[in-house]
Amino acid sequence: MAKKKAFTPLLYLAYIVFLPWWISLSFNKSLKSWITNWWDTRQSETFLNDIQEKSILEQFIEVEELFLLDEMIKEYPETHLQKLRIGIQKETHTLVSHQFSCNFIFHKCDHIL
Repeated sequence: MAKKKAFTPLLYLAYIVFLPWWISLSFNKSLKSWITNWWDTRQSETFLNDIQEKSILEQFIEVEELFLLDEMIKEYPETHLQKLRIGIQKETHTLVSHQFSCNFIFHKCDHIL
């Protein structure tokens, strides 16, 4: 019985001294490479530079505007779209007629000079 009582504190002392050392050693040997590869402590690469980031953001904004235009067109009834097309045709016709008039005037002025 006296041997058991003398042996118990030595066992506790061994656990206190050697257990943290053993955990540290096993952790360093087995898990260190796995953790460094997983955490990637090496120098990280820049994914996008500022110019690329700005151009991509502009492209996203353009795509978003196109989606909004598509949603607006879907919300309007067909009669509004037909009126819109008629308005576009009228504006195109007036622009073409003004262009023709300007060309005619420039042509006459050119011949006069």
